[in-house]
Amino acid sequence: MISVAVSIIIPTYNYAHLITQTLTCLVNQHFTDWEAIIIDDGSTDETEKVVEKFIKNDNRFLYLKQPNRGVSAARNQGIKFSKGKYIQFLDADDLISQDKIVLQYNVLEQHEDTDISYVKTKYFDSGRSDILYDNFDKSDSSQATYFNGSGYEIIKQYIINNQTVVQSPLFRREIFDKVRYFREEMHYLEDWDFWLRCAFGELKFSFLENKDAFSLVRIHLQSASKQSTKIIEAEGKLRDLINQYLAKSSLHKQEKMELEQLNNKLLVVTFKYLMAKTPYTAFSKFRNYYQSINNKSLFFAALLKSFNLKRKS
Repeated sequence: MISVAVSIIIPTYNYAHLITQTLTCLVNQHFTDWEAIIIDDGSTDETEKVVEKFIKNDNRFLYLKQPNRGVSAARNQGIKFSKGKYIQFLDADDLISQDKIVLQYNVLEQHEDTDISYVKTKYFDSGRSDILYDNFDKSDSSQATYFNGSGYEIIKQYIINNQTVVQSPLFRREIFDKVRYFREEMHYLEDWDFWLRCAFGELKFSFLENKDAFSLVRIHLQSASKQSTKIIEAEGKLRDLINQYLAKSSLHKQEKMELEQLNNKLLVVTFKYLMAKTPYTAFSKFRNYYQSINNKSLFFAALLKSFNLKRKS
């Protein structure tokens, strides 16, 4: 039953030291018809106590706790529990601008054919959310690509890379009936897989160009560095899924062939970096890579490129 305009879904795990800033940014939203569902994925810190303070002062905050099952399971639980016409995801360490929700809400209300409204993303260091960067590496020029519409071009953009952070879009809740939920077996790049399924589901994306509407991602350099190999491995598995999505899609034969060639080219690049990080004596790893690529010529193309990459480094 829909009883509120926007449901904001916030998965969290041991972010008691950061979630206050995230929840405060919701209190400061100029749009007020929302509920915020905090799904605690088995935290062992003071998260519950921090959230209770917000609930005491504002009944728009709701708190659910579950055994640790991962961020996808937490988001899915939030979707099922939500009562909003539109859905906003927000990680417990990140932020959104004060006008983001109201501006995207107006877009979706005024354009019934739009399924997903998304905005620019900026990056910040902990303790300095007043200094914003265009990119994760703090470089000045934005590397983002913005696009509108549905079908082939949208699918192509999402095959190239993960174009959207999870808190950037505002969704119509009906899209979950069509593309279903986040894959709970995926521990990395589950959001990229979700955008791909939205694109293959021919949902209409609309970029909102407005200086007052943006999402904010906290920079965690240490954690990103530790997870880099796992993320590359996850991309390899995701690119195999992409070929499956292409095979089942309603795209024209020529379009499917072009996108499969593009995906396979990027698959080789992904495994090139993964193989270069792997000792060549780790035979079981390379056997797994071969099985993941599932194509002899692509496997050896990636292997040869990894030799060159290691030699140059």
